[in-house]
Amino acid sequence: MMFGLIILVFVAYYLFNSSNAGGACHMNHESQVHTPMDILNDRYARGEINSEDYLERKQELTGQKYTIMKKL
Repeated sequence: MMFGLIILVFVAYYLFNSSNAGGACHMNHESQVHTPMDILNDRYARGEINSEDYLERKQELTGQKYTIMKKL
């Protein structure tokens, strides 16, 4: 009976430590908070929005004024 309890403690300890050691970096990476500005930058970098849309949305987020030159 005592031997079974000792084995159970070792197995539980191994499972707890291996899941934390391997998953700690992964969990921290996945739980990283992205700000609206980060999302906007990512969308622009992927080409989902053009530079005019990017600057307009950046202006809304930061409250700064940008002069947008439209191509004729």
